[in-house]
Amino acid sequence: MGLKNSLIKIYNWPFLSKEETNTNQKKIRDIEWDAIATFIKKGNFLDVGCGAGYSMTKAQAMGCSVYGIDPDPGGHGVGREGSKFDVGTVNIKQAFAEKIPFDSEMFDNVYSSHVLEHVNSEEESLREMKRVLKNDGTLIIGMPTSHMAYINLITSTLFTPHQRFVNFFLSPFIKTGKITFRELFVPNSHSHQNKTVFFDIKKYKINNWKKIVEQEFTVLETLKPAFYPFPESAQWFKFKKNHKFTSSVFFICKKK
Repeated sequence: MGLKNSLIKIYNWPFLSKEETNTNQKKIRDIEWDAIATFIKKGNFLDVGCGAGYSMTKAQAMGCSVYGIDPDPGGHGVGREGSKFDVGTVNIKQAFAEKIPFDSEMFDNVYSSHVLEHVNSEEESLREMKRVLKNDGTLIIGMPTSHMAYINLITSTLFTPHQRFVNFFLSPFIKTGKITFRELFVPNSHSHQNKTVFFDIKKYKINNWKKIVEQEFTVLETLKPAFYPFPESAQWFKFKKNHKFTSSVFFICKKK
């Protein structure tokens, strides 16, 4: 058992514990929230992709009436390991961004953080966010950048080649994740399992995201909150606020 436990420990060493991951995730979301908080209006607030409701608690503390949707409520983000936030489960509905189960022009604020890169249809999701937003309301939407994709590539290159080797060559003999020959050398996209990180590097350019959002909204402000590593992996550089590089971008928008 000693040798087996040692090998498992070596295999998993690049990834942090659930508690450490949650701490890093909270730090990231707090930095991003601080960047956008001044744009929140008191009124109805919808979090599209709310996770366990962490951003909803922040909006609630600012006097908003909060609502959230998520395909897997509580399955990701801050608090995904069981933290309970006082937002009321009745206010969180299981739903997708492409079909938001709320009335048109209901919300003063529509907020969506690190969601658009995962949806099935960016166009339908943005149209739905526009539909439920009041005519004088504010959309606050954030996505990862190409810098984040480069971090994915570097992190994979530095810290996980041993895992990919084991997963490819030893999966027939031990219980581990199976990967393709391509994945042995090139990490997957953060958004699409059948694409690579090089898709993300091109897709996640800030100007590209802006063009996509501007199909339905007018972008008033472009915010670059911080440069940070993946929360669940070895932290090979420190968080840097308002850096010339940024791991995420947030757009403050109004209806066209």
